[in-house]
Amino acid sequence: SRLTSQVASPRLPTRASLPYPRPTLARTAAMLTSRFMRATKMIVGVSVKDIEGSSAAMKKALFFAQAGDKITAIHVPTLMPEMMLSSMSDPGDASEDALLALSNMPTKAGAAMMEKMRQVAAAEMTLTGKTVPIEFKVSAPTSLVKSGLLAACRYEGANVLIIGPGVGGKGSIPPFVAQNADGVTVCIVRDHIK
Repeated sequence: SRLTSQVASPRLPTRASLPYPRPTLARTAAMLTSRFMRATKMIVGVSVKDIEGSSAAMKKALFFAQAGDKITAIHVPTLMPEMMLSSMSDPGDASEDALLALSNMPTKAGAAMMEKMRQVAAAEMTLTGKTVPIEFKVSAPTSLVKSGLLAACRYEGANVLIIGPGVGGKGSIPPFVAQNADGVTVCIVRDHIK
């Protein structure tokens, strides 16, 4: 007790003595979250190649979501029939059923991916106790996936686009949408990247 009475505690500056108010980390996080929460329409970009990133994006969207918000998970499949048809000796000899099956492959892969996203969303809502309306959509296949994703955002009237970083954190779509998504807040989720 004698020692403690002699040691002076360091004087912390009072709020009045600081040149400006210093926000705490929690306050800063709350301000950033509130900026995201002004948006009521969130789009989650879903990729067949980046399952981990798509799952992380869905979880982040549910983390940000508040009552009244809507989330739409969208997959824009890549149109690749020219690659598939080049391996045929004469595509004109292919039956209509074969051509229809080839053209539906990207859409079917997207539908399977949406089922995976449904499971991720259901598990996350159970874990957090939130109930948020989520739509799952697969757009028409396109050869320009990057532009197709931005077109889907405009069509849906999105305020926020949440996407994964691409395979291994090195995808080409995230930087493209960050540069070209005018009027849309872009959130690239990299939480799962080590």
